[in-house]
Amino acid sequence: MSYNCCILKNRWDAIPYPESNLTPIGETPSAGSWPLYYFKRDVNGGFTDLNGNPIAFNIKTPQQSDGFNTIELQQVIEASKNLTEDQKTIASYWGLGVPQNQFIPTVQCLINTYLVPPTLATRIYSVLYTALNDAMVICWYYKYAYQIPRPVQYNHNFTPYLKTPMHPSYPAGHSVFAGCVDGILSFFFPKESSKITNLCNECSISRLYAGVHYMLDLSEGHKLGLDIANRVLEEIRNSKDEYGVTVNIIFNQYKDANLMPPPYKQIDYCGGCR
Repeated sequence: MSYNCCILKNRWDAIPYPESNLTPIGETPSAGSWPLYYFKRDVNGGFTDLNGNPIAFNIKTPQQSDGFNTIELQQVIEASKNLTEDQKTIASYWGLGVPQNQFIPTVQCLINTYLVPPTLATRIYSVLYTALNDAMVICWYYKYAYQIPRPVQYNHNFTPYLKTPMHPSYPAGHSVFAGCVDGILSFFFPKESSKITNLCNECSISRLYAGVHYMLDLSEGHKLGLDIANRVLEEIRNSKDEYGVTVNIIFNQYKDANLMPPPYKQIDYCGGCR
């Protein structure tokens, strides 16, 4: 797999983080080559569907004119200067821990509210998390392909609200993840789609509040995640059992699930596991 398609002059792996003289090595840099469930790789490292048809995912190739080190950077800095207490809470909730954990209560709430039977709940979890596996693999491929530096790399005097992750900026993993969650959960629970979308948008914008991502990371990341979700849904949409009955049950009756947050309270998964 080639990671040399970025046309920008400055690369993430060539600029040290603040208070470091070393260029970053990166967090799981090979994750873009990990196994996929709904897609394949061709001999050139490109993505295909399961039938081998080439795929052009919905994400733009970043350009010098996108202004990551000028306009985009200034947006991040200005947002960080004027954070409200609510924005800080949102940044911390989604940023202190992987987003997978923060969305588990959302899925549980939907399943419990709609009294989803165990087999169908397993189906929903299976589709969602296999899709998210692929979304993260594809996201990491593009991160290391484009190598966009983080805001703190362009401005060493800038202090973000949260710690900057050790991997390239574009696209934002939280946004790709959120877009994929939005697409999959809205498919199974269409009457809850507006609340699901709002929650996913909040997850995405939290990374601007955290000071670790540009707006373009977020918008393009969400588009990519939603595109991946839609392609996954096309693959599983016609799945049937031995009697020809669909195994993808859509819950169309509105039951007004009380999706969280708020309250913005981290779930202590480890506390009850020991």
